[in-house]
Amino acid sequence: MHTYSINSDERKTVIGILGILSIAIMLIVKNNLCLPSWVPIPSVFAIFGGFYWIFDQLIWKLPLINQCLSTPNLNGTWTILMKSSRDSYATEYEGVLTITQSWSKIYIFMDGEKAIGQSIMAGIEVHTSKSFTLKWEYLSQRKPEFAENEYMHYGMTRVMNQPNGAITVLKGDYYADRSRHSSGPVSIIKKA
Repeated sequence: MHTYSINSDERKTVIGILGILSIAIMLIVKNNLCLPSWVPIPSVFAIFGGFYWIFDQLIWKLPLINQCLSTPNLNGTWTILMKSSRDSYATEYEGVLTITQSWSKIYIFMDGEKAIGQSIMAGIEVHTSKSFTLKWEYLSQRKPEFAENEYMHYGMTRVMNQPNGAITVLKGDYYADRSRHSSGPVSIIKKA
């Protein structure tokens, strides 16, 4: 997994809240619990680290919490459909896209008929409370039985949700680098 950017002040706000909560917990433990002097009290940094990890991995995904955040939860398995300028958009290619996401990191893996691809960087551009664009750069590698002369290429994909509330379909386009020099429309559809 790698970090991803987001154009929101949400991360500063959440980190500030977790920091204040860590200080408050440490002071409550230190001043209000009658602990023997030999019992170690965790530092503010240790408490903050624990809170941050729990929030990053679990809490942000809770529907009630996620509604208050601008970071969309894209975890899951998606069907990816795309067409290529290389054959004048005649053929629709299908694959399985798996998105593994925490609040601060993401990994996008595509398993297609002839190739696999993986994200190497990503970003989420928030437009409104219900509209965003997911962008990622990928490295695509042909499966060994389809490698022939072409083995790998880099590209960019961007998809945007339809602001209807549920994040089930994202549509956009992709561009593959100089070695393939192709582009085309792409849709990803969340599997149930």
